Amino acid sequence: MYIVTRERELARARALSGALAIADLAGWQIDRSVPILPMPFRNYLHIATAELLLVPSIEPSRGDLDTVERGTRIARCDALVVKASSEGNNTLYCAVGEWQRHGTLWHHARRLWLSSRNEAWLVPDPDEPEESDAVFRLTGSRLRPMVPARLPATGAGAGAGAGAGAGAGAGRNFASGLARGDAYIAAVWSQR
Repeated sequence: MYIVTRERELARARALSGALAIADLAGWQIDRSVPILPMPFRNYLHIATAELLLVPSIEPSRGDLDTVERGTRIARCDALVVKASSEGNNTLYCAVGEWQRHGTLWHHARRLWLSSRNEAWLVPDPDEPEESDAVFRLTGSRLRPMVPARLPATGAGAGAGAGAGAGAGAGRNFASGLARGDAYIAAVWSQR
């Protein structure tokens, strides 16, 4: 059982507003006509067109994924778990769960990345090198993993310091797109 504190309520509000900001960037509409999911899945937002459960969360990084995975099996759709950074930092951390008949395949440590034309993607956090290189474009349809080479150029200096080596974002400069993503979230949070 959790004691309701101001910090916990602020974290919950930041996670929800961050999840809604991602939904807005992707052009997703929350489907309110879906039958109410049983507890503990009632705070999950259903995006029918993307076959997705959008899950704002403040639980420990990977501690709640077993519960979310059960929700994906019940709803038979993918999941996007959105966690807000601690106060003072304007970053969203996401985990994408691809529902499959025999389990859910998770892609952890994804961050919001915006191109210079505001194309939104979820990319691997450069501080988590052991994660997969898969990136996800935020569009009105289902999330599908892609290779980082599919990312659009980030504008001036996109190739600066980027090599053709392996790893997340090979051949791309993730820093400017991540900074734009964080700035977008900072603007959303300052509007509260």
